[in-house]
Amino acid sequence: MTTLSRLFGAAALAGLAPLAVQAGDLPATELSVIGSPVNSPNWTNVLQPFWTETVPADSDGRVTAEAVSMTDLGVKGPELMRLAGAGIADIIAGSTTLISGELPENDSIDLAGLAQDIDTLQQVIDAYRPVLEERYRDRLGVVPLGFWPTGAQVLWCAAPVEDLDDLAGKKVRVFSTTTAALTAALGATPVTMAFNEVVPALQRGVIDCAFTGANSGNNAKWTDVTTHLVDLTVGWGVNFIVANSRTWDGLDPAVQAFLRDEIRDRLEPAGWEMARVATRQGIWCSVGDDRCEPEATAPRNLTKTDLTLVELSDEDNERLRRIVAEQVMPEFTRACGADCVARWNETVGQVVDIQLDPAG
Repeated sequence: MTTLSRLFGAAALAGLAPLAVQAGDLPATELSVIGSPVNSPNWTNVLQPFWTETVPADSDGRVTAEAVSMTDLGVKGPELMRLAGAGIADIIAGSTTLISGELPENDSIDLAGLAQDIDTLQQVIDAYRPVLEERYRDRLGVVPLGFWPTGAQVLWCAAPVEDLDDLAGKKVRVFSTTTAALTAALGATPVTMAFNEVVPALQRGVIDCAFTGANSGNNAKWTDVTTHLVDLTVGWGVNFIVANSRTWDGLDPAVQAFLRDEIRDRLEPAGWEMARVATRQGIWCSVGDDRCEPEATAPRNLTKTDLTLVELSDEDNERLRRIVAEQVMPEFTRACGADCVARWNETVGQVVDIQLDPAG
């Protein structure tokens, strides 16, 4: 049994305790759900078992769902929020990274370099969640029900790197505007390219380094074409789960309460644990650490290799903090606007001790 499977086992045992909403009070309800790519840990270990096992079990079969992966439907990530707002499915889960263009506030909780550890990220999301709940309903026509990360997005290099200074002059694959801003501020050249183009680009020397998840980089065999893994976290790939607002408002209040409880007490904890496992094991297995458990992220097992782990010094971390405040945040400020920035200062800014100038 994998680490993540054991987590859902524990969640099932927790279901023996009295629920806030008794199953006998629930009317029969069937939902349509679209989730993450098939065979991803997020789908196989979190979303699929939640909808096909946990929810039916905890509701005594009164609440069920037809849950399908976006892969099965041929849906692309950027389309998910629009599908949710249009009511194509009752509930949809996806990545905020892929829908940043739909709403500037999507970037607020996962700006490049802002949260270097998962506990800080959780505080950031908790602080900003009321803002997202308001904006998602008003602007996108959906009700946000939960957020959790995929795992740390770190730096893989095919050239020797000992500290942040060594990134100067290197060509680095990035995946967002704020990641590009951070990369440029470090003296490197940001390069945008598709994920499946990275391995040949590293092999041919078109790029020197690339950002992606600690887990996904290992799965994609980036370990075959890189030599150094830099523990520089530029994001966490935050996931969302939302309900179409019209569907949600039409649900029985008892079902609404049941789903909120299930997502808060079952789904989100499983997602956060998945991210911790994926990050730790992705790094440990890629650098040959004895704590590596290749099957911890099954069904996509990790490969144990021997990359060199580069950890940031206190000086590097302080430099990174300055860059985030002075170089990355202005990009966000311009896109978000004065009111958005003011709300960010009142919430996330208090957590990370950064205050932005609403005037840009």
